[in-house]
Amino acid sequence: MQKLAEELQANFSVLMGLKRDGLKRLQGGELKQGIRMNYYPICSRPDLVLGCSPHSDGTSFTLLLQDDDVTGLQIKPNEAWVPVKPIPNSLVVNIGDATEIQSNGMYKSIEHRAIINEKKPRISIATFMFPDDEQEIGPVETMIDDQNHPKLYRNI
Repeated sequence: MQKLAEELQANFSVLMGLKRDGLKRLQGGELKQGIRMNYYPICSRPDLVLGCSPHSDGTSFTLLLQDDDVTGLQIKPNEAWVPVKPIPNSLVVNIGDATEIQSNGMYKSIEHRAIINEKKPRISIATFMFPDDEQEIGPVETMIDDQNHPKLYRNI
């Protein structure tokens, strides 16, 4: 997962007009990694329960391994929730808040949630890739243009 995240980070660096190691340097070197394993049991009233409430991730990237047989992840690209159907043997890559800020909003951190299923239990494994805790994060200069793309975020 670390290797995949580093490759994503390098490619986003290039897309943002930086050298391949640009975001790595700006995020404080090696990405920190966290993992969360979720088990969602069968629920007879899934309309009354959420598996995980709506949120965006404060990460650089989140790499999610979904259960191949049960849809549980939903995203909210506009006003409605949309299910993310699992693709067998694949990962979902979510842009995190840190990458949204550094890209000055070009790449969005999506609001998402997990729902419960009434017929099948489900497991998901999320790997969170974080910039260094002490690193200041702000829009990258190459993503700011006073006329077309003014600075949208303050540094945090």
